[in-house]
Amino acid sequence: MKRQLLIALLLGLSTSICYSQVKINVQAGTGLTGITKNENYNANFGYRFGLGVEFPINRTWSLQTGLQFLNRSYSFDEGATQILHVPSVTGLEKLYHCSFNSKINALYLQIPLKMAFYLPFDSQCGLQFSAGPYIAYGIGGKSSLNWLLATSESINTDDLTEGSPNTSLEQGKESHKTFSKDGGLKRLDIGLSLGVDFKYKRFFAGIGAEYGFLPIDKEFPKDLFRYIFQEDQKLVSPRNIGVELHVGFCFYAGK
Repeated sequence: MKRQLLIALLLGLSTSICYSQVKINVQAGTGLTGITKNENYNANFGYRFGLGVEFPINRTWSLQTGLQFLNRSYSFDEGATQILHVPSVTGLEKLYHCSFNSKINALYLQIPLKMAFYLPFDSQCGLQFSAGPYIAYGIGGKSSLNWLLATSESINTDDLTEGSPNTSLEQGKESHKTFSKDGGLKRLDIGLSLGVDFKYKRFFAGIGAEYGFLPIDKEFPKDLFRYIFQEDQKLVSPRNIGVELHVGFCFYAGK
């Protein structure tokens, strides 16, 4: 009886050690990153590299975390024209044409904390679903803005050229650190991360999605052109959002 109890104890201990075997992985990916609540900025391709750690709870469930270095990027390049009536002796109407070219690049260090569920197909492959929060902190990046404002007393857009006697041009260019204290984005970002991976032996490939809960800026024009032309002064608080594809390789700690 004592021998049977000892054997059962050793089997249970070995199973526990097997389940608690820590898995480490390296991964890289790319995808589209953008922001919500804004009508001008479009999603751009970003990239990420990371080191992951997985703590198995049993054959199905595990806890995932790690450290990722990622880039989020969004930009816009467009213009808008507005005709405004200017009371004067001549009763002329002025035409305003405004164009912008802007790109925001943000670099983050990110720590995910997710619960994962593994659905095996056979002994070598299966699907793993994961979900949980993440916390990210902005560490760098540069943003640029180029703008041009053309004012004309003619409603003919052909007059909006340099050298036209009825047209005045103002233009500017600026570049600054994305997370600068003067007008930069907020560094801290907390959100939700979802993913599904196909695993084959020690290799995996998958897709993930993220949505930020904290605003990157609390005073961001919803529509920049309507804001400039004073048609809509509404300010919004956009959040980070993104979808990414990744591949990686997993190995066991101590092996």
